[in-house]
Amino acid sequence: MSRTLKRSLGFALGYAGAVGLACSTVPDSSPSGTGGQPEHASGGQDAHSGGGASSGGAAGASPGGDTGGAPGEAEGALGAFPHDDSLVTRGGTITFTNIGAPGWWPRRLDREAGDPACDYKDGTDTWGSHCCMTEHETTSSTLAPFDEEMTLIVKAIDVKQLAVYQPASTTTGDDWLRVTAWDRRSTASENLWFTQSGDGSPDFPGDLSQDDCVGYVAQAPLIECGDGSDYYCPDDPGVLHRGYSGSKLVVIFGSMTFDDAGVAACSGEGAGHAGPWVAFVASELIRDGGRKWNGLCNCYSKTGSVGDGCGEINVFEVVMDDNDFSNREFASTGVRSYQEGHLGGSVCGTGCSREQFPDDAVLVDACNHTAYDQGAEIVAGGSSDGCPVWQRPEGDHYFFIALDEAERLIQVGIIHPESIPSEATAVLPELPARVTRSGVEGMLHLRLPE
Repeated sequence: MSRTLKRSLGFALGYAGAVGLACSTVPDSSPSGTGGQPEHASGGQDAHSGGGASSGGAAGASPGGDTGGAPGEAEGALGAFPHDDSLVTRGGTITFTNIGAPGWWPRRLDREAGDPACDYKDGTDTWGSHCCMTEHETTSSTLAPFDEEMTLIVKAIDVKQLAVYQPASTTTGDDWLRVTAWDRRSTASENLWFTQSGDGSPDFPGDLSQDDCVGYVAQAPLIECGDGSDYYCPDDPGVLHRGYSGSKLVVIFGSMTFDDAGVAACSGEGAGHAGPWVAFVASELIRDGGRKWNGLCNCYSKTGSVGDGCGEINVFEVVMDDNDFSNREFASTGVRSYQEGHLGGSVCGTGCSREQFPDDAVLVDACNHTAYDQGAEIVAGGSSDGCPVWQRPEGDHYFFIALDEAERLIQVGIIHPESIPSEATAVLPELPARVTRSGVEGMLHLRLPE
């Protein structure tokens, strides 16, 4: 579906009153970040073939002919991955606090027209099929709605390692376990399901910089779904895999450095949309019957404009939409949910250039055109430290997002492999199978650059 058609359907975000380009908010084209939208409702983008892992246990030794060193010596650790030479950056973090509040969002149900459960909408979806939606309420204030199932989205990024951690139990202070993992040196993925279209598989390509296909990462187990009592379950097994509920930490080691001209369109025709995109979204949002683009019948918004619905985080989004908000050299981070509509999401559009900032700065202020000397904080219902955006780093870096119920915060960060702060060494670079709560708190309390 084209962006023009999507906007005509009424789910574009046009922040027309933005305070100048430098400190504007990304005009999200509905539940999304950028590019690669499907043309129909039946299952997203064309498949992109590639190498990857097969289902199995933890990452093991490098197969013959592959590059990279051996995994770490710690039991079950993925191990430090050899990295390309690049400028050592200062790193950076954006911390969202006071996250979570009672509220509601529109949830799609599998009910017939006229069913009283369709109390929010009883009409049609983007493609003319019946759409039943209810007002789904939550009383949770600890991270809601991001305490519910979430699915990772990745596009136009070269991934070398991926690890997802969650608490071993609901007991406060318990260790966190690595629940999903992939390492390019291995022949096995660990509790991972990946799809770009169709059913998907445990295979993960790693290098996603060759085209603009949108990929979805979840846990391997299928969910029990489809009786209409919870939320809508499409005839799309690729996205009916278990997401990540409660607290979670996602770490990606890889690079956003590539030749944009070499990015092909997912359809296989013409040039692709080269903007890297990492997002973490409500799993039910991608189960809307159009993998997130069924704008007239998904949980993204309850007002039809801002993303004040079930929850989406554009963790790292390079905006390249051929408009004044676009700039390939910078990436945006924005949180969307019913709690406040949107938090963050600043862009450094056509008025910004890398020459305005130090070469080693990762976190910069788009409004003041200065580099941060400590991590930026954004308080839900409160203030924001300027207009934080990312200067797109060159070479391999750790990209991470942590969501913690106990501290009600979302932490997004970038760390160079040669400048890992001591507070993060319980996790980086080894990516162990188990991390103590104090080790996780080291990541949560980072305020880079310090």
